[in-house]
Amino acid sequence: MTGIEKLHLPEEEEIAPAVRSLRLWGKIAALFVLFILIPVLSSLGIMEDPFVNRLGRYLCFAICAIGIDLAWGYTGILGLCQAMFFTLGGYAMAMHLSLPQGGGDVRAEYNSIPQFFFFNNVETLPKFWEPFTSLPFALVACILIPTLIGLCFGFFVFRSKVKGVYFTIITQAIAWGAYLIFCRNELLLGGTNGLTNFYKGLNQSPNWIIALYLISAFVLVLVYILAKKLTLSRLGRLMVAVRDKQMLLNFIGYRASSVQLFAFTISAFIAGIGGMLYVPQNGIITPNIMRVEDSIWMVIWVALGGRGNLWGAIIGALLTNFAFSILTSDLPSVWPFIQGGMFLAVVLMFPDGISGLWKKFEKEHKLYATPLWRFGFVITVILIGCIILCSNSIDLSSSIIGHVSIYFAMIALTLIPLGKCKEYSGLALLGVLIFFMLEALGLMPDSVNISLFDIPIKYIVFILVLLYPAIMGYRAGKATEARVMSQNAEELRGA
Repeated sequence: MTGIEKLHLPEEEEIAPAVRSLRLWGKIAALFVLFILIPVLSSLGIMEDPFVNRLGRYLCFAICAIGIDLAWGYTGILGLCQAMFFTLGGYAMAMHLSLPQGGGDVRAEYNSIPQFFFFNNVETLPKFWEPFTSLPFALVACILIPTLIGLCFGFFVFRSKVKGVYFTIITQAIAWGAYLIFCRNELLLGGTNGLTNFYKGLNQSPNWIIALYLISAFVLVLVYILAKKLTLSRLGRLMVAVRDKQMLLNFIGYRASSVQLFAFTISAFIAGIGGMLYVPQNGIITPNIMRVEDSIWMVIWVALGGRGNLWGAIIGALLTNFAFSILTSDLPSVWPFIQGGMFLAVVLMFPDGISGLWKKFEKEHKLYATPLWRFGFVITVILIGCIILCSNSIDLSSSIIGHVSIYFAMIALTLIPLGKCKEYSGLALLGVLIFFMLEALGLMPDSVNISLFDIPIKYIVFILVLLYPAIMGYRAGKATEARVMSQNAEELRGA
């Protein structure tokens, strides 16, 4: 057995039946929400089209986060140019969508080409734009352009043995240079205004919105499955070895630079896919998206979700973007402090992010084995209650007593099955899941949007809900620690 074959990934550890069942039902629930619940709520008019469109765009961010996790989480390559690859894929798709062949909104007085050409004294379509009249070419270019740039850049950088903070600085410089180039009108890509005037139905027509959302969800699941198989393969072992045991890898004859080049290139490839799906749902693409700040923001997604866990990167991307959307709307002055606080909390207190909390939940579930139907019952009751409160067919706005009574009855029903639950990490995750799920689906009851001391009640309730498992989990941990110390003392006395 060679040295690399002795390396084990965390996923290869023996899994208890209770934990295996928990993971299985978690995957089933995620697929149910993505492919059944959301389309059904959308078709019934309960979930409005802007919420579906927003979720579809955030799924594109989650696709990009998978690539970041492969490069940074598994291989240890921290680059700050992922937003550049994401934007390159988006620009290739936008070039097709802004042309008449792609349904672009062009005018005869501007020679039936994008309007910004007229303001740059260009009367005919430039030669390098002509291939983008073909949709198949544009789709290939969306993936091929960021992949080739990532391959060429990575080849020279990794060949020169650049690594660590120096590699991060170089990628930051490349991203900044690309941003400055794309801002120039001479490039004929719209300058600082970017590309827009696509077919309006892409993000306004219900059929197009749900179709693009489902495509994004399908691609996300497909990319996750392929990335997961990659991490569990022999090549995945090499990637982890580059991150953790590069000296050993070099000693047994492997070239770490080749593995790093592969991880960086596949990360650019995945980012291009995300950008390609993002543009038609967003309706515009500008150079601002490729700024270094956006790449740093993408790294925060993965850090919050938990690096080295692909599903953690997905959850981190969704949670941080929904938090940004919600807080910049409700409490815009507070958001910069929340953003910085999230990063500090991950670095100082939760280095494993959300995935670390999930692992703790798995350990608690293995010990206490609370029936999973209790957690599912809570989520189901809250969703049904919020659907009733938000339904247009039932007018509860005129009856405050009826509105409040249903709301608190719904809360009471959810507390009953959790009365004896000791999986406090699971309760914390459940609280986070329900809060962001209600916000994502647009089902947050109006009764919790009322402000108290200029703060919406929903945030006060959210914090109070998280305090209970935090306090109880802390007490349980102290009790366990005291019990272990007592047992050790007895063993020493017996010896």
